[in-house]
Amino acid sequence: MSIEDTKVGYFQFILLFLLGINYIIVAMSHTLTIYHNYTPKFYCEASNGLNKTYGCINNTYNGTFRVCGINDYNFEMNNSEKSIITDWGLICERSYLKEYSIIAYCVGVSIGAWITGILVDRIGRLPVLAICLYSQGTMTVATYIVQSYPVFLILRSLQGVFAQGLQNSTYILALELFPTKYRTLVSTVMSIAWAFGLLLLTAFGYFIRDWRILQLAISVPTAITVLYIWMIPESPRWLLTRNKTTEADIALERIIKYNKNCCFGIKFKQKVHDSKNAPPVKSSEKLKSEILIENNEKCNNDPDEVIKLLKPTTSKSQNSRSSLRVASQNLEERLSDPSETFVQITENNSNNNEIFEPSEKNTQITTISQDKFNLKNETAVVKDNENIEPIGEITKKKYCLFKNSYFIKYLTIITCQWLSISTMRSFVIDLFPNFTKNRYVDLTINNLAEIIIYIVMYFILSRHGRRLPIIIFQVFNFIFCISIAVHGFLPYLTVLVNDVLKIILLSLGRVSSISALAIIYLYTNELFPTTIRGTCFGLFIIISTVGNTSGPYILLLMNNISSPLIFNGIFNLISAILCYWLPETINDCLPDNLSDMIMKKSISNKNYQEKKTNGIIEQEILRKKLFSEDWVDAGNGIIVNFTDSN
Repeated sequence: MSIEDTKVGYFQFILLFLLGINYIIVAMSHTLTIYHNYTPKFYCEASNGLNKTYGCINNTYNGTFRVCGINDYNFEMNNSEKSIITDWGLICERSYLKEYSIIAYCVGVSIGAWITGILVDRIGRLPVLAICLYSQGTMTVATYIVQSYPVFLILRSLQGVFAQGLQNSTYILALELFPTKYRTLVSTVMSIAWAFGLLLLTAFGYFIRDWRILQLAISVPTAITVLYIWMIPESPRWLLTRNKTTEADIALERIIKYNKNCCFGIKFKQKVHDSKNAPPVKSSEKLKSEILIENNEKCNNDPDEVIKLLKPTTSKSQNSRSSLRVASQNLEERLSDPSETFVQITENNSNNNEIFEPSEKNTQITTISQDKFNLKNETAVVKDNENIEPIGEITKKKYCLFKNSYFIKYLTIITCQWLSISTMRSFVIDLFPNFTKNRYVDLTINNLAEIIIYIVMYFILSRHGRRLPIIIFQVFNFIFCISIAVHGFLPYLTVLVNDVLKIILLSLGRVSSISALAIIYLYTNELFPTTIRGTCFGLFIIISTVGNTSGPYILLLMNNISSPLIFNGIFNLISAILCYWLPETINDCLPDNLSDMIMKKSISNKNYQEKKTNGIIEQEILRKKLFSEDWVDAGNGIIVNFTDSN
């Protein structure tokens, strides 16, 4: 049983809603810098209180010598608006210090993306989610009481570490809790939750003008999560890749149980097999099962015990060797095809009830697990007078990460997508004008526009997949970058027309970059397997952070917008061309390991689905044999027949 075999009900949608709250928390934490670094109007007032000089002043002002220390400036704070600028006087010659808060948080995000990405794959999605959730909440509250700017930078950096870890674990867990058909919906809901978090932060910022109290306000959703964190299960898909089948079954049974208590459910073509629908165990099988329970314990401690248990009571060495030779050939044929999910030892003689009897020359007999193609515990069947390299070693060489051409290709192409899209988005945001003089109104308009974009993207991704939309939006990014760069060189346009054209181009560029970013979030997690999904996602978040932070500084250093936009536009076009070599993933199951990722590329989707269906049918046949009188499980995945042909 897997998450693909379950039916989706209210419980899973409740989980999606609860995980969306985590995304709201992350969105508010990432955007809080806007309110931290808000700089109100300030002035230097003369000693008589009659002459006010706004802005920074030099020592000489209007021909007279004037001195205004950093503590002599006053701020015009409407509605008692406070920020780190007003608390620590980060203006004039100290204005460069406010950039440290942005840098500190981005460094924390990068560190958190890398470390938590590895931990998500090592210890699980749910533990990392819980640790990061309450750690970032603790950092948020601690920032409220801090009185030193260096300490504030440290706490803000730690908040970035745990906030990014919360984002990675939440997004991956949400995708892995739903079957293939619902991945687009899950990604859209998480994106809308992000935009809603920005709207909520805008509302908080409008009514709460003190940055310290605002810190406490955004910690309220974290406190609410205490009520439901125990409801969220671990990803069954990740548990299966770690060979934790018992925990995976418990998680799936829990999901199925709570879904059954709801009046809504969507059934899939594949049936869910549980203990209630299983055939009844016959009396003769019960006796065999009791005997095999004790024997299995011995087999786990001593692998040679398997051969002792399967030794024939009569001398049929010739037939036994023939049976083993046929079984070994079948095993090798199955192993040569990575799409097979298990290997079954069978007979190829005229008598179908002949006992499978291993000879004394055979030193090792194992089969592959039914659920997963395990790369660590597999060993080859050693035939008579032949030396075969262990399958585990062959597989490790074949599927080594940085020696695998498919992995390197995907890694390179997706890296180009993340870097080009994030840099384009940072350029557009930095150049985007304010439509009104009220920044809260501008933020609200932008956030509402993002929600509309994500809703439209749901229908596009559901109908056209991932590869074609990402190519189209990257081409749009190229067009808008070049257009924004060259529109200033059109002298025949009036100033009014020029400004309107610039706003239109920037608006379209922002829509295109947001859409492309939404696609690449989903596409990345669908391409890379479960075993390294968190690590790869964390790596791309680091690349995205570099693009987001470097954009404004590139524009500032080059003193013009044409050259950076032209260069990034060409980069977008190259990235769009590279997407041609990526596979489409809209109807594919999430890959669990590198062999799944390679298999999806090497065979067609139709053939892949057929092989998956055949694997399910063979598992059903094997299951029926387990409950028959003739075939029983001897432990370690070996299926044998104890009936005598005579």
